[in-house]
Amino acid sequence: MTHVIVEPGVCGLTADIKVEMVDGQNAKIDIQTDCKMIADLVAGMGEQVNAFDLLGMSRNASPLEEGRAGTRIHAACPTIAGIAKAVEAACQMALPRDASIRFVED
Repeated sequence: MTHVIVEPGVCGLTADIKVEMVDGQNAKIDIQTDCKMIADLVAGMGEQVNAFDLLGMSRNASPLEEGRAGTRIHAACPTIAGIAKAVEAACQMALPRDASIRFVED
């Protein structure tokens, strides 16, 4: 299982994401967050998600992008990236490494 915690910034709606690989291609996502939009997005993807679809590595639409369309979840939401990174690591498509976004005053 892959476990990541995303602290998205000013909204303060932390996401605790756990992803378990079902087979080499499918994964189960469990998310705990106070963000109703993100919780609904993940619930709407169903019990399992195809990692290749989710990551945009197939001809099928990404359920993350389809789910985000028509909502107020903005494209820069780090939780979206956190879900994708967790699925990628859980399905052994990438190494589990921390990532960050830092603002620097010049």
